[in-house]
Amino acid sequence: MAKRPSSPSDKARTQATAEQGLERQDISNALATKRTVVMPETEPADAPVSSKRDDREIRIANRKIRLKPAKLGKRILDVLPDLPDIRDRFYSPSLQALPGSIYPSIAFPIRDQGPSSSCTGFALAHVTDVLTHRETLATRPVRVSARMLYEMAKRNDEWAGTAYEGSSIRGALSGFFRNGVCGLDLSPDDGSQEWVLTYEINKDARENRLGAYFRLQADLSDFHAALHEVGVIYASAQIHENWKEPINGEITPGGNSIGGHAFAIVGYDSTGFWVLNSWGPAWGKDGIAHWRYEDWAATLMDAWVLQLGVRAPTAFSAIPRRAPSAATSPHVKAAPNRSDIVGHFINIDDGRYVVNGRYASPTPVEMQETVKRLTDSRANDGAGYDHLAIYCHGGLNALDDEASRIATWKRHDIFGRNGIYNFHLMWGSGFFDEAFGALSQSQSGRSGGWIGDLLFETGLGKALGSRAWRNMKQDAVAAFDRRGEYNGGTFGLGPLMQGLAKTNKRPRIHLVGHSAGSIVLGELLASLDQLEVENLEIESIHLMAPACTTDFFAKRYAPYLMGKGAWKLADKIYLYQMRDSLELSDTVAAGGLPGYGRSLLYLVSRAYEDRPNTPLVGMEIYSERLPRSGLLKIDRSESSTTRSTTHGGFDNDAATMTTIMSRIAGTRLRKPPTEEELMGY
Repeated sequence: MAKRPSSPSDKARTQATAEQGLERQDISNALATKRTVVMPETEPADAPVSSKRDDREIRIANRKIRLKPAKLGKRILDVLPDLPDIRDRFYSPSLQALPGSIYPSIAFPIRDQGPSSSCTGFALAHVTDVLTHRETLATRPVRVSARMLYEMAKRNDEWAGTAYEGSSIRGALSGFFRNGVCGLDLSPDDGSQEWVLTYEINKDARENRLGAYFRLQADLSDFHAALHEVGVIYASAQIHENWKEPINGEITPGGNSIGGHAFAIVGYDSTGFWVLNSWGPAWGKDGIAHWRYEDWAATLMDAWVLQLGVRAPTAFSAIPRRAPSAATSPHVKAAPNRSDIVGHFINIDDGRYVVNGRYASPTPVEMQETVKRLTDSRANDGAGYDHLAIYCHGGLNALDDEASRIATWKRHDIFGRNGIYNFHLMWGSGFFDEAFGALSQSQSGRSGGWIGDLLFETGLGKALGSRAWRNMKQDAVAAFDRRGEYNGGTFGLGPLMQGLAKTNKRPRIHLVGHSAGSIVLGELLASLDQLEVENLEIESIHLMAPACTTDFFAKRYAPYLMGKGAWKLADKIYLYQMRDSLELSDTVAAGGLPGYGRSLLYLVSRAYEDRPNTPLVGMEIYSERLPRSGLLKIDRSESSTTRSTTHGGFDNDAATMTTIMSRIAGTRLRKPPTEEELMGY
């Protein structure tokens, strides 16, 4: 598409965007202190806004946006603006002649969001209604679920984790793009029940994709061109009290400002736009009202134009490699959203079960859906799931890192296509990152030498590292704390295991851990009785470069080698270690500091455990301290079973992952993972 020549208005918009970007931190700071406000019963629901209000506001360019949710009659107004983002693509109109007016023709029932905060979902559903009912489309129109669009908006918008119930319209578009949207029959819009992203909804949603979507400049000509080209605009504004009851189908300008609202624009004439609202057919004239240009200019927040994608259910897992042309532009890696990994994780932080935020743990209803999926022989494209692998990541992973791992494995279906369901224990283990910055394999070998070793093993480096390591181990203990104050792991896994125990057809359970994940799994093994199930057993345990001590292993794992665990161990405990020569050539790096000249396990053993040179299970040099048992098998790197040459590389190594999955499946894999499928986390 040709680039439009710049103009004075373009330059003004560029300057405004720059000003918005400078204020972005102010917005974040304002939201950090915001709380949801309950409207007092003594205050009229549509009371005018006083100039003496004490709620927080944010400023974007020359506009003030209130953070406090407000009401207009029974309608909740709490849509927030779309922050500037360098990844936004802007709509550029073609130079076609435009008609003097476009009057809307609505060929579908008008939706009513009721008293909920779901206008972003309902407005976007109206946009899809307009697009699917256009005469140029030969397929039968599909009525999509506004409820799903709204639920996905809340999980995908840039204000995620803040204390408000609505969302931005970019959030709704992002949710639509990432997840698709199901039909109205699977997810009704009445909102009478708790909403759950079931597998049926998820499958149907893949049939209805969002195609391209472009942000609209606040330019009248661009709006007119977009309506002529596409037929509908998805918009939001800081609406006023006169929106409550349009007079003769006209929104009278100049009322007292109330709050943010989303809607569809479906036409224009010489004096203003035609708005399709989601307040039912009684609003305006059959759900439509006229919005004057001066009111549009004074209250508009954001606007987008979009097209529906071609039916392509597999497109959601088709992630292109970076093209050569992308090498010249910044590459922004976006963390997965909850909807990308729902059904495959619980989240524990400081021992507590996390129930809100970006990666909120599953609700009881969502966990029931997971149990249903695991025990349904028709699931997984009719193959069902014979095995459940409970995975616990290592101690150098922030939550976004672990979410990326889950999303990548799910996207490539490396477990599911082999009859295995992967379920993850996410736990707050990112304190190492806070102490040192990003720890990773150094690209400069042992260039830090003895200076780097001293920085990590003595002084402030040792103090920070020891504290981080101690906190991480305490978090693992707190996750299964019997005193009840924390115990998030038991609380999260209990419904899953209890649900499986009640069924006749259930998958066999396997534990897989990497690095410090072995500590979390050890605490789980010591607390299985808390799950209150009696007819389950552990099929196998797999520990990659385990960072637990040999004393911890003897206390937590060895009883299962002797048949004295809370549950029976049906197969073996498998350990995957690096050769000591590789441990000595591995490195740990912190940004801007000389690297540590050995592996992370050496660093923990020499400096961060309570005693120097504490024996760790993952280190070859301490293997003689492990129990002798026919149920314990050790594999070392540079073999056919595992080829990882770095501490952090085990779960990126195709040989290691193929070995683990083959042992879980008890047979040669139908389709083993490839190296490329194990990248990106």
